[in-house]
Parts: sequence; structure tokens; C-alpha cells
Amino acid sequence: MHRCPDPLTWQAVVDGEEGGAQLLEHLDRCAACKAIYGEIAEAAGIADGLFTGAALRPGFAAAVLARVKPFPAGLVAAALFALVAVSALLLDPHYWHWWLTVGMTRHCGRLLDALIEIVFLGRSLGPAWLIGAAALLVALELVLLHKLKTVEEC
Repeated sequence: MHRCPDPLTWQAVVDGEEGGAQLLEHLDRCAACKAIYGEIAEAAGIADGLFTGAALRPGFAAAVLARVKPFPAGLVAAALFALVAVSALLLDPHYWHWWLTVGMTRHCGRLLDALIEIVFLGRSLGPAWLIGAAALLVALELVLLHKLKTVEEC
């Protein structure tokens, strides 16, 4: 063997997944590999000592999965889009045309990125936080639309 084996190879030797006379001969000749092998073997021995033999009851994973309720992220996104669209229409009917052309293309990327982040955040925090953050984004969009209307009128 011309080069030293990597630590993953020595891990495989310790685990009994790999072996061979060539590896053992190299281990006898190379002090660096012998040190790596010793560290891995010691860590494996400590890990084996931690094993308690305890196991989860049968059907535990199925019971946990049965309690998990799927979050309707697509439905929430569609509802938010409808809410923003209706609010733009109610502010001014001419906004609808502007919003679908200029405003939508300009802000769509930022809004979608924010909504995606909120959906992922909502999965970990819960739907109440998601609805609150989404309402804040809708309010921000309405303020932006109102400010843009004021700027366009000047």
C-alpha cells in the first residue's frame, strides 16, 4: 500500500465491514494510521458501552405520524393572494390593471420569497403565527400600494 487509507476505511475495519491482510500490514507499519485506528476503536468501544438495549414500542413511529396534521400551505398562499388582489381592487379599480402589470412583476419576487419563508416558519411555529405574519405582509402591501398611488398622482 503506497498511500495511507482514509479514516472512513479505518472506521469500516473497526466496524467489521472491511478487512484484509494488506490493511493490517499497513497498520503494523504506519504509526499515524495506528493512532487513527486506536482513536476510532476507542470511540466505538465507548459507544458500545452506552447501548442500553432499550427499544421503542411497536407502532411508535406510526402513532407519531398519525398525530401530525398536514399544514395546508398551498391553500394559505392562495387565500393570501386572493386577499391582496381583492384589497387592491377595492382601493381603486384602476389599481387592478396597474397591480397585475407593473406592481405584480416588480414585487412578486419579493412577496413570494417572503411568503415561502413565512410558510416554512409557520410550520415550526404554528398557524397562528403564520396568519399574523401574513396579515402584516398584506397590510404592508396595502401601504405600499397607497404610497405608490400618491407618488403616481404627483
